[in-house]
Amino acid sequence: MKRTSTLTFLLLLFGIAVQAQSLGSLTLRESYNMARSNYPLIRQQGLIQSASDFNVENILKGNLPQVNLNAQASYQTEVTRLPIEVPGMDVPVLDKDQYQVYAEINQKLFDGGKTEKKVKIQEAQQDIEEGQLEVQLYDIYKRVSQLYFGILLAKEQILQNDLQEKDIQLAMDRVQTRIQNGAAIESDLFTLKASQLSIHQRTTELISLKKAYYQMLSIFVGKDVDEETMLTRPQETMDIGGINRLEVGLFDKQMSLLDLQSSLLNTKITPSLSLFGRAGYGKPGLNMLSNEFDSYFLGGARLQWPLFNLYTNKKEKEINKIEKEKLQTQKETFLFNTKMELTQQHTEIDKFRKLLEMDDSIIESYVKVKDASLFKLDNGTIDVNDYIRDVNQESRAIQNKLLHEIQLLMKLEELKITQGI
Repeated sequence: MKRTSTLTFLLLLFGIAVQAQSLGSLTLRESYNMARSNYPLIRQQGLIQSASDFNVENILKGNLPQVNLNAQASYQTEVTRLPIEVPGMDVPVLDKDQYQVYAEINQKLFDGGKTEKKVKIQEAQQDIEEGQLEVQLYDIYKRVSQLYFGILLAKEQILQNDLQEKDIQLAMDRVQTRIQNGAAIESDLFTLKASQLSIHQRTTELISLKKAYYQMLSIFVGKDVDEETMLTRPQETMDIGGINRLEVGLFDKQMSLLDLQSSLLNTKITPSLSLFGRAGYGKPGLNMLSNEFDSYFLGGARLQWPLFNLYTNKKEKEINKIEKEKLQTQKETFLFNTKMELTQQHTEIDKFRKLLEMDDSIIESYVKVKDASLFKLDNGTIDVNDYIRDVNQESRAIQNKLLHEIQLLMKLEELKITQGI
């Protein structure tokens, strides 16, 4: 028994450890998919589907026989009587209080397609609700993208800071030797140390920022993402396709819904045919000259034609037409604004590509300046402040290139999101 308990405990610990493990690797697309699945609002999809199924089921139940139970008691000032008197015959007079209890069953035979139209409208409304839900995910993708690239940039900047610290440390070692030889003063060493500590301070800030980005990304994707997770840098690709945003399809679906609603209006002026049967008990029954309670039954066919709807049908169709025109205007406005945004993003992408073309030349120049400064520092022809300045210039140039690379990738990703890819 004790051995079984120990084994169960170890299995439980193993399960917890597996759950606590961070993701081994993660791509940006995987981040989107995981964030989508983990986003609380996406759970509404199941609720939308269930509600729509119930509504369709209720609509179709309109084809089932409809049963109504009715009861009525009335008092009237006049009753039916014969307008003549027959000598020697006692003609009964109906009581003025009358009572009826009856059940009526109606079976629809033809409703002009109203039920079919209602089902299609419900399905269209469900499709629109699901589309509206998906549209809200664009903002989630943008936020996930910013965190993902923020982590990549922070990691690159930390690595560059480490290299910059090594350059300062190399100079400190050289200055220390010169101090021992009496060719430099100790304050030069303190100046270099202060510069090194400043770099380390910036690294600490970046580490803290990166940790915050990891934590926020973990919340979005619903899994632990940390230093152990390898984030894959996206390829530098640009899609030149058209606009495939869900909003465009959503506008079309809403206009299609208005078309369906217009077709439903036509059924309001279409006659409907049904069978009916009535069984009841009352005073009088079907014999209107009897003052006794009696049971009865009657049945037949019923044709209904709501002519009054002819007055309102035309106006309701005009309202639908106006709503459709409004949606078309909104769609065109959305496409216009999206094209403007895409144009701006293309301009930004071109800008960062041109900056990157110049970055390598700038870095190459500053590397040569820094190497020359180190040689001059060894020979005592410049002081440590000049060397620190040249190291910082080289580091800034490299940091700028790193920033431009990430900014280019971010803009390319923004372009894809704006296009709806």
